[in-house]
Amino acid sequence: MTPDRVFAVPLLDRWLIHAPLHSVTALVNRAAVDGLAHGSSPLIAELGESVETEPCPRTGPLNPRFLGLVPTRTCNLSCVYCGFGATPGGRQMDPRLAAAAIDWMADLAARDARRTLDVHFFGGEPLAAPDVVDVAVHRTRARAAEKGLCPHLEVATNGVCSASQAAFVGDYFDVVVLSFDGMAPVQDRHRPVAPDRGSFDQVTRTARILSRSPAGLCLRICVADDNVAELPQFVDWLCSELRPSTIDFETLQPTPESERAGLRPPDPYLFTAQLLRAWHVATRYGVEPVYAAAALDRQRLSFCPVGEDTLILTPDGRVSACYLLEREWQARGLDLNLGRFEPDGTLVLDQAAMERIRRLPAEKPRCLTCFCRWSCAGGCHVNHSYPGCSRRYDDYCIQTRLISACSLLAGMEQEPFVEALLADRTALQRLAAWPDDRIGNARAGA
Repeated sequence: MTPDRVFAVPLLDRWLIHAPLHSVTALVNRAAVDGLAHGSSPLIAELGESVETEPCPRTGPLNPRFLGLVPTRTCNLSCVYCGFGATPGGRQMDPRLAAAAIDWMADLAARDARRTLDVHFFGGEPLAAPDVVDVAVHRTRARAAEKGLCPHLEVATNGVCSASQAAFVGDYFDVVVLSFDGMAPVQDRHRPVAPDRGSFDQVTRTARILSRSPAGLCLRICVADDNVAELPQFVDWLCSELRPSTIDFETLQPTPESERAGLRPPDPYLFTAQLLRAWHVATRYGVEPVYAAAALDRQRLSFCPVGEDTLILTPDGRVSACYLLEREWQARGLDLNLGRFEPDGTLVLDQAAMERIRRLPAEKPRCLTCFCRWSCAGGCHVNHSYPGCSRRYDDYCIQTRLISACSLLAGMEQEPFVEALLADRTALQRLAAWPDDRIGNARAGA
């Protein structure tokens, strides 16, 4: 047993043992924790050999998970919390550049004997550049057919588009991530088309079209202090009316814009309780609920494409590891640029930058002693675990620790214990603030 790979966190009068690399999770008493720490527990036999290796930075040739395209940074909404500064009339990607990049990705996928050609679209609002999207979609399908690959297309959209655009997306994309924050009062406040015009009706229409299409529909909810209380009821409406495949829950990332609008992130304890209630609602409908930082089905080093060799192509031809704006990285002391695509489809890659970015996910000191270190993986590199961030747990850490612990308990069919834990604020705070989850810290009686 390697002590820094086995974690123990206090839950009421019990302890949660979690050894993700050994696929071992158990709810035990304090005596069992002491026995495990001293090598005298029956669990020792199960912890003898790791079934998974510790995630580590990538090495070897460039191997992107997918090609990301940002057809435009412009947007047709005026979301009150958005820090992108996207406005109508911005620069669009030259469709020839998109096609050249897709050709490059298709060649790589075929050379590496992959099964799929994966292209994802980000923004701004990708559908605000319909000509670029149209060319890219058909180029992906054509090149995939030539190479014997299966095209896989994903797009993140605000859903404010024509009915014909929505039908096109539903027919040609495999996954559509559609932002939808609440019923009309919330949606129209959070995500207006203009100050005097909401987006609820149009987004609902788009969602209905997509729900009847072959595409997998993922509805993404931005949860703030003004809509957290309604989360279970809203999820019930989404599931019954729009029939999504998945619902993704994200908490508001504070921006100067959100502060001016009077929006704040939800209290992490309230968010946890409401998320779990909404989770049960979604599950009853057969809809998969997702809180990305509590993805416990696999171990990972990075929360996002950063460090995964993913290439995100922007309208000016620049290639980076992140779809967020360059100024946001720079404010955190980061440079996530990887190179550029030339108009002829040649990738000019900065090898030193690639190696530096590959190492970045391993450089998160706050995460080293947390039982979520290989599931949460530190969250966003730009907004949460940037270089020099505090080693203290923040609200994002707190809600992630609480949700992860409750999910592990639910996986052991300990729902009554989860309810008891959620009803005890002191126990939740103890779990949230436990400073070092490694088994040796429990042995020390901290």
